[in-house]
Amino acid sequence: MPPTNKALVLLAPKSPTQTISQAPYSHPSANELVIRTHAVAINPADWGVQRRGVLVPEDAYPCILGCDVAGEVVELPNPTAAGASISHFKIGDRVIAQTGPLDTKHWKDTDMDMDTTSDDSNAMSSSLWQGKKIYAYAAFQTYVVLRGPVIARIPDAISYEDAVVLPLGMATAASCLFPTTMLKLDSPPLDRKAERNGKVLLVWAASSSVGSSGVQLASQAGYTVIGVCSGRNFDMVTSLGAVKCFDHASPAVVDDVVSYVTSSHAGMEVVGAYDGISTGPTLTPLCEILHRLADAGIPTRKFIAAVFPGAEAHARHGVQIIVNLTQGMEQFNRAAARLPSWLERAMGDGRVKCAPEKEVVGDGLGAVQAAMDRLAEGKVSGRKLVVRL
Repeated sequence: MPPTNKALVLLAPKSPTQTISQAPYSHPSANELVIRTHAVAINPADWGVQRRGVLVPEDAYPCILGCDVAGEVVELPNPTAAGASISHFKIGDRVIAQTGPLDTKHWKDTDMDMDTTSDDSNAMSSSLWQGKKIYAYAAFQTYVVLRGPVIARIPDAISYEDAVVLPLGMATAASCLFPTTMLKLDSPPLDRKAERNGKVLLVWAASSSVGSSGVQLASQAGYTVIGVCSGRNFDMVTSLGAVKCFDHASPAVVDDVVSYVTSSHAGMEVVGAYDGISTGPTLTPLCEILHRLADAGIPTRKFIAAVFPGAEAHARHGVQIIVNLTQGMEQFNRAAARLPSWLERAMGDGRVKCAPEKEVVGDGLGAVQAAMDRLAEGKVSGRKLVVRL
């Protein structure tokens, strides 16, 4: 009999609440494994799907959300199964991974052994999922299926709660910085921090999860990173590798960034910008900065890597805005797949910090909705909300 899997279930698009329900336990296919979840982190994508009804089609409900997970490996695929091997993992390994509701399993590939004649709640759960898509890869449940290419081991000295802040932020940043259809930056070396390469990257929302990951990745790859964020988070962002920070709330932020780059880095190329928020109030000043730097004679690539579809509409001054997800999930996954081996080493030797700093806000699936609501209301800065399971 498979283990009992509990999940936080979103029953309908734009529902303000989620329900804790029994969900199918999914066995791993080739190149997959199953973990027992120990911690999840909350991301804007979670409340975005819930409140806006995006990404998940209306006929694909009920669904399970959650993009960042940490846990212990409890099941590996049958070693005789056809497909790529995942033999470098073993039962008991502590791992992190980027997950989400964009991929599903079929009902027939899961287990839900429940005596529906003796327990009304079990019967209701079985009816809820019968014939539906099964969100085996989403984080907000007791047991999660992970795919081989995006799984990284957690070093012994790092807790589940600390490590879980990294996966989605790192995967998103990598998908914006390194692919040839995005900013085309050099990747960081596997075993060391790269020497400075004389090139500048601007990062807006540098203290956010995806922004701080971009700061760390670009800095480790040898780029001179200039961050824009809340003034109270300057120390955090510079500790991750930025050489200078500017306050996003300052009315002079555009003038200040342009003045700093033209005076302190005049001989360097500006390779573009990465925007971790990607809305009009952030993209407009970034376009202005890149335009003015180019006009001042600074070698400038007028490209902004953005994280939300629709950002392209805010382009101006000849700046091109490129959104990672519009380049296709295959490219996103390919960029993410390069991360685990580097991330394992970089976490282990201290080159990468678990940032933003975690804030553990509760225990159990019942604590997730309040954390999502708090993040959606803009009450989090320079931290990442984490729930223990």
